[in-house]
Amino acid sequence: MPNRLGSRRRFRRMRSLTATRGTAILTTQPTSTSIPWHQLLIGAGGGLVSVAMFYSAVRGATGLSLIMMPFVPLPSLIAGLGWGTTGAIAAAAVSAVVLAVLVGPVFALGFTMAMALPAILITHLLSLARYDNDGTLRDWYPIGRVVVAIALYGAALPVMLISLDGGSFSIMSPEFTRFFKQVSEQAPVGSTWRSMDANQIQALVELWIELMPAIISTYWTLFLTVNTYIAGRVVRISGRLMRPWPDLNWLTFPPVFAVALALAAVGIATGGALRVIGTGAIGSISIAFFFLGLSVIHAIANRRASTWMISATYAALLIAGALFMPVIALLGVTETLTRLRSRIVNVPPALPLGSI
Repeated sequence: MPNRLGSRRRFRRMRSLTATRGTAILTTQPTSTSIPWHQLLIGAGGGLVSVAMFYSAVRGATGLSLIMMPFVPLPSLIAGLGWGTTGAIAAAAVSAVVLAVLVGPVFALGFTMAMALPAILITHLLSLARYDNDGTLRDWYPIGRVVVAIALYGAALPVMLISLDGGSFSIMSPEFTRFFKQVSEQAPVGSTWRSMDANQIQALVELWIELMPAIISTYWTLFLTVNTYIAGRVVRISGRLMRPWPDLNWLTFPPVFAVALALAAVGIATGGALRVIGTGAIGSISIAFFFLGLSVIHAIANRRASTWMISATYAALLIAGALFMPVIALLGVTETLTRLRSRIVNVPPALPLGSI
């Protein structure tokens, strides 16, 4: 604990004590009134690297795009987790300005919604801590709630982006039609893809448009969560991580989060705008529960020294991820509603702060 507190002093954080239930929240404002130039410069550098990666992924070859696109938010997250919310804000501002000049304001706004603002949100949440009235550190913001926040943002993202895309994903129909025609023409002779006619292609395009909110939210939540984990590891190695590393084997969600999954299903059944919202929410929330399910598997395997369980899980995901991801997500839902994990293995007596 002295080392952790000492690390926090290096960041020159300021405690803001409140009288609410004898707790306080850690603010991310520096104690000095001088401009934190090092945080701004590093944050600006992170934003520039993110823009460069994104621009290269969009303009580059397909293989390069597939490799670089998932990790576009990583530099901004590293800047935020290592140099505070100021660094994340600087990264967001620089990336928005550069993209507005290079491509256009609407494109820059979409990038900010999808990449820059989430980095600020994550950095802020991970910097929150609770104190007793005497100033003693009680706990950091639970890591499970950070994952919940990422999932909820992912659920809202398709609705945010659709407002920039003509109010409907149907505007993407011509691009999808050209893409599937090209796939059909280049497919091997005799294959199902090669034999598709115009009606089949149109039906496939309509299906993709229907699923687009779920595709966006699922992809975004998956890779932003992974990027947050990688950024945290990198910053931890550098010694700049402001909080202790949590025990991810005991990731927990509030039970009400399972209700959000049920509400998303109701939205899909309702139709209209609620269908778009529900489709996106199903994707992002399911990914969050997938990570919780993995946490449960790791906890059980580690406590019982069952390394085969972890190996079998990841082998199954590599071979048939589309089949096993929903099963693991269902395990996460079950854990949230029943606390199944603690019935199988005992909770360790002393978890790192912020774990649950």
